[in-house]
Amino acid sequence: MNAHTKRDITGGLALCALALAYLWGATLIPQSTLSDEVGARGLPFALGFLLALVGAAIAVKAWLARTGTHREESAEGGASLRRVLGLLACVALYVLVAWLVGYIIASAVLLLAVSLYEDAPLNLRTFGVAGAGAIVFWLIFVKFLNVEQPIGKLLAGS
Repeated sequence: MNAHTKRDITGGLALCALALAYLWGATLIPQSTLSDEVGARGLPFALGFLLALVGAAIAVKAWLARTGTHREESAEGGASLRRVLGLLACVALYVLVAWLVGYIIASAVLLLAVSLYEDAPLNLRTFGVAGAGAIVFWLIFVKFLNVEQPIGKLLAGS
């Protein structure tokens, strides 16, 4: 088993452990008598489950590929760390922007930032996909799951 495979398995399992800790933390969120059918815990549980699913998928994919062709990739550890830090920077951008401009605009900015970080071209199609993705996510949360999303301080006028 090469170093890349070991790193992916370890990283996937670590992501699963992080997801379990996140899910445990979500159980500490108090239920309110004003909660809707999703409740305050609904979104954190969904995100924790998805995080665990992604971690498991990474680990299983690496485990299944362990007997495949071994490729030597120089300085991959540094490249992987830069990639993770870049994606974390995109999420930090989302957190910084969301309270100000609201969920839809912040989601579009996040999708655009991740697309550009992943070398998508800067064109109208990329902007369109980011905008459409933000609207789809808003529809899923607000219309399907009945979880209201913030509109932001600039759009709320406060």
